[in-house]
Amino acid sequence: MNYAEFGQLIKTLRKGSYDHSGHQWTRETLSKAVHLTPDQLGRLERGERKHLEAQTLQLLAQCFNLTDLEKKEFLCAAVGMSDNEIFNREEPQTQLANLISEMENLRIPAFILDVYADIVAANTAALNLFLLTPEVLDHAGKLPAGYNLINFIYSPMFGCREFFGSLWREIATIEILLFRRSSLRYRHTEYFEHLLKTLFKNKLFDIDWYSSQRYESHYELTYERFTYNHPRFGPIFYIATETIVNTKKGDLYLLLYNPADPVTVSVFEDLSEEEGNKVQRLASWPEKKIL
Repeated sequence: MNYAEFGQLIKTLRKGSYDHSGHQWTRETLSKAVHLTPDQLGRLERGERKHLEAQTLQLLAQCFNLTDLEKKEFLCAAVGMSDNEIFNREEPQTQLANLISEMENLRIPAFILDVYADIVAANTAALNLFLLTPEVLDHAGKLPAGYNLINFIYSPMFGCREFFGSLWREIATIEILLFRRSSLRYRHTEYFEHLLKTLFKNKLFDIDWYSSQRYESHYELTYERFTYNHPRFGPIFYIATETIVNTKKGDLYLLLYNPADPVTVSVFEDLSEEEGNKVQRLASWPEKKIL
């Protein structure tokens, strides 16, 4: 992101963070905590300050109570270069089309998320694994954040708490941490503000969003092991892995569910239809639409 956008991000994080006394950071209190003058912090928020000491960035990350995964995104944002300047070899639509083409060759559940954790596309095996019928998908597409993975996990409409049973809490924790990471550089955007307001309507998510900053587990989230009793297929065991595709419009995250025992291998083979593991487009991308 450029310096003006980074300044907007600093301002957004300041307004959404609190000091040790539980008070929202003001320009005056935050500037004191990071050893800047209020005028210097103001110039930073306006995108006029183009150089920051490493110590200042570390102090800002500490004051904003960023998770370990968020800190990496925050420091990358401070470089002052947009994705459009860094990744310019292919058009995002072409990259997505290529990714979807590769997904159709897979025999395992797979789906694509964008930086907002919106489900951009999912293959037949993934939809069948989570019992997502065409009717459910059609209804979800008419709702705000209907194709968002976090909404999918928390909304009673999808029944994920009953689906995953005792594993639900762990899954929710992991996905919020990943959502915090992927969305960090986009917190200042109109779409993220709208998305978060929609998600906050679920009181449990509201609580978990803020409490997730204190989680000390799950430092390595490039893969996770999942074992649970599927309501239709019985006990299954798979390892979820993540591949990040860099684009000019933000990263895309390809999630693959790799079967980890013979029973799950057989189940995943049966999840694809006879005509193949077709991929269905869901959330809008790269342009984001607000319902």
